[in-house]
Amino acid sequence: MKERTQLRGPAGRDRSSELIPLLAPSRATAPDPCQVALWAAAQGWHVHPLAPGTKIPVRGCDRCSPGTKRRPNPRYVEHDGHECACIAAGRPCHGVLAATADPDRITAWWRRIPAAGIGVAAGPSQLVILDVDCHSGQAPTDPSELLPAVELPHDLVPGSVQDGRDTLALLVEARRAPYPGLNPATLTVRTPSGGVHYWFRAPADTKWRPLAGALGWQLDVRAGSSYAVAPGTVTRAGTYTALGECRAVAELPVWLARDLDRTGHRVRPERPRMALPWRSRSLGSGYIAGAIRGELRAVAEAQPGTRNGTLNRSAFNLGTLLAPGNLDRNRVADALLDAARHAGLPDREAEAAIRSGLAAGERQPRALRGAA
Repeated sequence: MKERTQLRGPAGRDRSSELIPLLAPSRATAPDPCQVALWAAAQGWHVHPLAPGTKIPVRGCDRCSPGTKRRPNPRYVEHDGHECACIAAGRPCHGVLAATADPDRITAWWRRIPAAGIGVAAGPSQLVILDVDCHSGQAPTDPSELLPAVELPHDLVPGSVQDGRDTLALLVEARRAPYPGLNPATLTVRTPSGGVHYWFRAPADTKWRPLAGALGWQLDVRAGSSYAVAPGTVTRAGTYTALGECRAVAELPVWLARDLDRTGHRVRPERPRMALPWRSRSLGSGYIAGAIRGELRAVAEAQPGTRNGTLNRSAFNLGTLLAPGNLDRNRVADALLDAARHAGLPDREAEAAIRSGLAAGERQPRALRGAA
């Protein structure tokens, strides 16, 4: 097992060394969040505000905030974030969806919420961030769950793997590779919980996605639709602190890129599909059957870029018919999923849109007035 001290940030200087005090403040000083956000934008990264003291994105208005379990927000309206009016109006809402590198908008946001933390949208910023957790808990005893599809040393001592740092040490040893962040040197951030974030630039013309735990136990990846907390951000749990003096972001190492490709983190271009004729299911009768056929056809024939929104709207419309039409919710959900698959939507994305759409529609049942 490699010594954990090797996981510390690189010590080599770079051209942005003058920003070390900004991103790694002393205990007596606190960084200016707006200046950190503007620095991040100057790197070409897209940022969005986090609620002060937390790592949760802020909401643009009361309509967008569900509140808490103890204090639910009665004004909250469940909706598709891609079509949120707050984003169109230039307000920070839904995190990554609103992220920007525009300094004027960033300045306006932080003028309104001076203590907001800084989230960096991974996908729009072309970043892939390796998130090494340091959480307590029992490590898997099955090696296939510790590092899936990786051959581990035969002399591995039971109980020697205690958190993500040890898992990463095993992966590095198996690949005979240098620790991420050391060679090449790259921005390395310690989290308040003791974990480490290694920031990398995505190779040209590649796209990546987050998949929790797919790489290994307590090893996550921030990419695509996810975000990382910028160094210098202060939360109630502590400060995200840049380690060492390197503030540059190196390209994702080849060996790590290969492993992330193997574990499904890389987004491959979709292969051309043969568009087969859509055959709708038959549900309900009369007016309701016609309405269902229309909504299912709209989902099945939706074009890329509109598919998720179309599915969410159709699920909402059919949700309003569940009670008055005496429809089986599971059968309607299955029919919507079938149509979404025909349109090419991934199951996970489609199922989430269907659940939220049907639930919202059920809360507003339609009055049929005899049209059954």
